[in-house]
Amino acid sequence: MITRMASSFAIGMCLASLTLAGRASAQEVTAEKSASNAIYVELAGNGGFYSVNYERYLRKDMSVRLGGMYMSVEATAGEASGSASWITIPLMFNYLGVAAGNHALELGAGLDLMHFSAGASTFDATADASGFVPVGTATVGYRYASRDGGFLFRAGYTPMFFVTTTQKEIFHWGGLSAGYRF
Repeated sequence: MITRMASSFAIGMCLASLTLAGRASAQEVTAEKSASNAIYVELAGNGGFYSVNYERYLRKDMSVRLGGMYMSVEATAGEASGSASWITIPLMFNYLGVAAGNHALELGAGLDLMHFSAGASTFDATADASGFVPVGTATVGYRYASRDGGFLFRAGYTPMFFVTTTQKEIFHWGGLSAGYRF
């Protein structure tokens, strides 16, 4: 119950930030004529194995990001079958203040909202399980993007922090992104 409330709160806060950012950025965009949105695909990275992402620039040096990843696997052997799925929603805040022209150091922090489900059945039994896991994540990397819009490229170190009552572990990971800023 608490994890559902926490995830609902996190999603609500992200959506509120995107809405307020859109209103605040609309004024900045008029004054500076800069592109305030980006869409990109990330291989590996904060979303797991891949993610499709939307990013909104709050200012020229700050952005918020919302993405999504879905994976599903099924297997059958005779009378037995099994399936599993994994959904990840990365919610990130990025700082891009250390920059030179179109090149920037990207520092980000956020939360991966992960949902896992699995099921198995044999000729005489069936079992199902599912669970929600909030996972901390960060980004330290390089970003190429013009403020006026166009091609966007990202590469970085994207660790995931698994913290439960019985487990405290850092999963070392990295990712590459390509997309478009507009």
